[in-house]
Amino acid sequence: MLNPVEAARLAEEATLGALILQPQHLTKVRPWLRPADFGDALRAQVYSVLCERHAAGDTIDPVTVGAALVGRAPGVSPAIRVHDLMQAVPPVAHAETYARIVAEAGLRREVAGLGVLLRAGALQTALSEESVPMTATCSLVDAALVSIAQRWDAATGTPPAPQEPTPIQLHAALRNPDLRLGADKLLRAHPGRDLRAEQAHEALLVGSLIAHPRDIFFIGACLPPQRISSPPWRTVYGATLELCELAQPVDLVTVATATARLSHHGQPAPSMTELLEVVDAARHTSPKEAEHIVWTDQIRRIADNGADQLLKGAANPGLQVSDLIDTGRIITTALRDSARMLPESLANPYTRLSAVERAVDQRRQGPVAG
Repeated sequence: MLNPVEAARLAEEATLGALILQPQHLTKVRPWLRPADFGDALRAQVYSVLCERHAAGDTIDPVTVGAALVGRAPGVSPAIRVHDLMQAVPPVAHAETYARIVAEAGLRREVAGLGVLLRAGALQTALSEESVPMTATCSLVDAALVSIAQRWDAATGTPPAPQEPTPIQLHAALRNPDLRLGADKLLRAHPGRDLRAEQAHEALLVGSLIAHPRDIFFIGACLPPQRISSPPWRTVYGATLELCELAQPVDLVTVATATARLSHHGQPAPSMTELLEVVDAARHTSPKEAEHIVWTDQIRRIADNGADQLLKGAANPGLQVSDLIDTGRIITTALRDSARMLPESLANPYTRLSAVERAVDQRRQGPVAG
């Protein structure tokens, strides 16, 4: 089977060899092909030399390029390296086509690397319990996606779509070579997600709503049942929301009865002992506090799943770069929407009191029994 790594190496070598033989193509290639698009550092160095000489108006040919590489490309003799690059060029060279293949591979790696930033942003939000780290990371990733889309449009000759101008600060952050390294270090310094703890947080939220049903309507409007990852507690949560929607009393007795009815139709449910323990444990827990914890778990889950989608999508040659960019934007939108459920600062944990919540308070006819 043809090795994708070998195919990428051949494309990089053919690109460089063709550009040495036909340097006039650098005028069209330079705006969208970058040294970082080359998977090999030495080949990236050769391309940097070509760009420097082209920008300076210097002669580009095998001899001058080989001389310029002296001291900059350790290992094999520069003359031999240049010779090998030209040997990789087919009889009829298509420099721009080869360069486009290299650019696509580089852009795919760049999109895949954005997943690390998303996961690190979600972790920072979980540690700080504030929305700002996640929303700031989403803005940074969106700016990177805009840059990737612009480069790909230029490489393919596609008319660029209208985009909002990217703030200068984000441009500077994206050029920081330590950005992804710092994100990776942060992730390695902290444990991964604890799925059992996440399900315990969901159980605590359900128990707090049964014990303090006044907040059910608003929390249910923001957190639909499908967001609950634990099947048994998803059933209890759904039963609790249904009782509220039907204007029925919400307490341990009514929720247990409604849950038993759903479980009779095959939906998983906790035992009565587990339900009693959760409600008892949640009597002194504010539903908003419990919801806060669940949303931080949600953000990490979305970021992890999104990073995995970007990584797999980038490795799938059948997925177009434009589709990969759209996937990234869908993920950042979901993360940004979830982050809005958290306070911007713990100094004021209820800054997210929204028009929806105020309208709910105004419409209430009275407390739900509980």
